Amino acid sequence: MLLRVGGVDYPAAPFNGWYMGTEVGRDLADESRYNQLRVIAERTYEGRSPWTPLWKDWALLELNSAVLHSFENAGVRLVNHHQAAVEFMEFAAREGKQGRAVSADWSWIVPPMSGSATPVFHRRWQTLEVLPDYLSQRVAWESFSG
Repeated sequence: MLLRVGGVDYPAAPFNGWYMGTEVGRDLADESRYNQLRVIAERTYEGRSPWTPLWKDWALLELNSAVLHSFENAGVRLVNHHQAAVEFMEFAAREGKQGRAVSADWSWIVPPMSGSATPVFHRRWQTLEVLPDYLSQRVAWESFSG
């Protein structure tokens, strides 16, 4: 991320983000990453045919439940997608009471699982350009000319 403050760009500014359970689950499930859904379905539905029309949905739910459970057992807080959506809506309400606009990219705040079951799904969000801000930038190895 690039930090833009007062017209100056800082391409190596520290950036602190956080993951929620569905992001970890998505990485484990994604066919181009760890591709674990079929393995989970085979082990979860042992003795039954897992290849029903919704087998991927069931396997994804089991996977995300396991991710949350494993982090909790390790004593590490990892927010679930429903709680993150509620917290964002609470933030938006507080900002609205102060007369401030809330900026959000819908594709970033709607979780990759159960999106329509969260309150952030059913609302249009503006993406405002407000500075200072963190902005996307090309990765260093694609733009390095040295």
